[in-house]
Amino acid sequence: MKKSIIRVAGTSFLAIFMTIITDAQDKSAKSKSGVGNQTDASSHFTGNTSVKMYTDAKNGLDCSVGSVSFEPGARTNWHSHGGGQILLITEGTAFYQEKGKAKQVLHQGDIVTCLAGVEHWHGASPDQRMTHTAIGPNADKGTVIWLGKVDDETYLSGQTAAVTKQFLDQRQQGIAAIAALTAKGNLPALKFQLNKGLDTGLTVNEIKEILVQLYAYCGFPRSLNAINTFSTVMNERKAKNIKDPVGTEPVDLSSNVNKYELGKKNLETLSGKPETGPKAGYAAFVPVIEVFLKEHLFADIFSRGVLSNQDRELVTVSALTSLGGVEAQLQSHMGLARHNGLTTDQLSHMLDIVADVAAIADADAGRKVLGNLNR
Repeated sequence: MKKSIIRVAGTSFLAIFMTIITDAQDKSAKSKSGVGNQTDASSHFTGNTSVKMYTDAKNGLDCSVGSVSFEPGARTNWHSHGGGQILLITEGTAFYQEKGKAKQVLHQGDIVTCLAGVEHWHGASPDQRMTHTAIGPNADKGTVIWLGKVDDETYLSGQTAAVTKQFLDQRQQGIAAIAALTAKGNLPALKFQLNKGLDTGLTVNEIKEILVQLYAYCGFPRSLNAINTFSTVMNERKAKNIKDPVGTEPVDLSSNVNKYELGKKNLETLSGKPETGPKAGYAAFVPVIEVFLKEHLFADIFSRGVLSNQDRELVTVSALTSLGGVEAQLQSHMGLARHNGLTTDQLSHMLDIVADVAAIADADAGRKVLGNLNR
């Protein structure tokens, strides 16, 4: 028996796929009995789940399509499908395991194909909600055969390795997506991610700081367009009576602060290295740009609070990856990101997000940079 996991080739495929699913859902809701929302689906699951069927096997195509959302720790029983099953992970981190094989860890954009008759289970990780779209082909070959529950020992098997791998949490995923789309200038997609970021834990001021910081990396036009988009999002949410947490207020520097020395100190904290020795490269060729970097970027912006140094480096590496063509700067900031606590696996997860929301080619270039950093 064979299982394949495929990385989806970018946002366009997902957008087309979800458009088809949404259309099927709209039509099914009007014409199919037994198709629609179902919650906390019975004894076939452990934990809290929500099932939504878009279309059943009586649609003339002999194929069912639905979506299942799993709260942290929730999972299916062991089961098999007479006609096989295809799963598309649309949110969060998923566990998937076939009988007699090691547990697999999947992420948004992964597709898993399970052949007919193969006993398996799937569910959310212990600390993150997960949603997948489930496609049941060849329904004439038999329905689902439900088996025993997945005990905690099986569910948590190999968990030490999974935890050690450390992926970005939902808040960090929001930071990465917003930064990537701001740099790319894709405002419709950014609007979606701004709403999602607020819904998954980012405060209003945290998002504002992301967008302010990014003018230093991708210019005023990108930053201002993103800020205007965020203003529209906030107005729309207020009109819907959505009350978003404002969060910590930023700090403005005192006029008597030596900004160059403060920026130098902040950069030393970020890098863990003293700023000593003669200036070289751009700093020697155009000295004033090094002053601007110290006084404005690393003093004015990085001293504003609200976001941690780790957050700010996540913003930077995501934006630089999405910009493309700035591999030297990306490598430098990936090093700073790791010094401030982001792991190689988390940076790899960031690249997955860039591939999904911005551009696969940019993410692939980023993987080469990360690979060089690991040598």
